[in-house]
Amino acid sequence: MPTPLTFAVVGDVHGEHRAMVRLVSGLARARGVEPAAALQVGDFEPHRHEGDLESMAAPQKYRHVGDFPRFYRGEEAFPWPLYFIGGNHEPYALLDETPEGATLAPGCHYLGRVGAVELHGLRVVGVSGIHHPERSRGPRPPGTQFRTVSNKEFTYFTEAELDQALDLGPADVLMLHSWPAGLVTLEELTAATGRRFFGEDVGNAPAQALVALMRPKLLLLGHMHVPLRRTLRWPDGGETQVIAMSHVGAGRESVALITRDEDGTLRELR
Repeated sequence: MPTPLTFAVVGDVHGEHRAMVRLVSGLARARGVEPAAALQVGDFEPHRHEGDLESMAAPQKYRHVGDFPRFYRGEEAFPWPLYFIGGNHEPYALLDETPEGATLAPGCHYLGRVGAVELHGLRVVGVSGIHHPERSRGPRPPGTQFRTVSNKEFTYFTEAELDQALDLGPADVLMLHSWPAGLVTLEELTAATGRRFFGEDVGNAPAQALVALMRPKLLLLGHMHVPLRRTLRWPDGGETQVIAMSHVGAGRESVALITRDEDGTLRELR
């Protein structure tokens, strides 16, 4: 029988690691719980110094080192083990030194391009990057080509990596940065946010196929900076709860707490 477990989930951090800690810690205090871990869905931006910004795919005005050096040097610490995947705004020259994942700072773990971790019997699988209709079909350029090709070339997941995620076996939790198709329409997004969106914003078919094959209990998403809750229902009667979060700069909508009951059910603590 599964033991009770509470963990935090966090949307895009964009270098605001201290704000992330404050938001998760504040929510945990309000709910009277202590998270066993935190799961983060990409655009974490673990820049150690100015040099890491060189491989980040983003306009110059969005390139800033952020808070991570304080955690990297051990001046501050995450209160709980933290596991993150890569988004489309990351120092991939650093992350691709260990594409299988690595510990980047005390208690801070990158899951890799594709990776899995087991937390107190909870199986978590993550896939880094976003989808591109052409680039995702083939391999990425080797890391030796940083500075010779666009940094964007390193931000896309490949369809082979989705197959690799499937090969990792059943997952209780699946973390993706960009959304699978089928969750929302462009009209729904526009009505909910007042922002303008485009076709690819409503999700991609390869990720949708992965979710349908894996059928996790919980799907965690970032990237869009749009909070969303959905339930996907499968023909066999199973369900996947979907939680998409805003970015840390938006405050409370960027974090959530999930509890696992004794029967194995995962539910959000409201």
